Amino acid sequence: MQRFFSLYILLIFFSFNANAQEEDVTSNPLVLKLGGYDLLYSEVKFDEIEFPMSDVDIIPLSGNKTFATFKATGERHPDGQQILQTYFDKVRSLRGKPLFKGDNYGSFQVKSNNKKFWCVIETHENGDSYTVTIIGQDRIQEAETAQEMLELLKSQGSVDLYFQFATGSATLSKASQQTVDELSMLLKRYAPKLKLSIEGHTDNVGSVSANKKLSLNRAIAVKKQLVRKGIDPNRLETVGWGSERPISSNDDEKGRMKNRRVSIKAIN
Repeated sequence: MQRFFSLYILLIFFSFNANAQEEDVTSNPLVLKLGGYDLLYSEVKFDEIEFPMSDVDIIPLSGNKTFATFKATGERHPDGQQILQTYFDKVRSLRGKPLFKGDNYGSFQVKSNNKKFWCVIETHENGDSYTVTIIGQDRIQEAETAQEMLELLKSQGSVDLYFQFATGSATLSKASQQTVDELSMLLKRYAPKLKLSIEGHTDNVGSVSANKKLSLNRAIAVKKQLVRKGIDPNRLETVGWGSERPISSNDDEKGRMKNRRVSIKAIN
């Protein structure tokens, strides 16, 4: 009798937890529970994912992850493209930015005053089920616009920027295009005589020599993009510091994420 009573209590406990987690997940405005679908599985935790900017542009993103899988309750349901379109309409209503839309999955970004959300919606079996993955990040970049960059350069002499690169790569993702555009505007419109030192930094994962090389190559990649936009290369110097100059602890992923950056410093 005691055994069955204990099992009953456990079932109530897990049912309560599942209901609480469902409420937590579906209360997120970026998680749409469509009519005719049940929540099959969900989880909320800090994690890292491979985020699709396109079919070939995949970048690593870490942060607070919300994941949910929904399953149709009947045979009649929206097809995959209809689900994607519903999501993209919702994103636009939240003033979000669609990034990529493929045959069965899409990605988008939504920003608030102090957070940034990267979202992936993927459909399966022509809409029989779909998954939603959201990575929430604190907005750690102090300056988003050319004017903000200029003000920080005036007040503190340097600005930390967070360009998106694939893991171990110096290829800039298109997710970084807006930051490149703003940096180019700074150098063209607001400070046409300014010279900059572009300085790459990494976390401490990997060898010292590999990180040094990677950080330099990332700084060079940013310089090349600026030169393509008409900036005189003589105004731009590049340095790679590797993991030598962290601004946060490398003991956890949140700290390592802050350390993976490209700094710009005024040199005149």
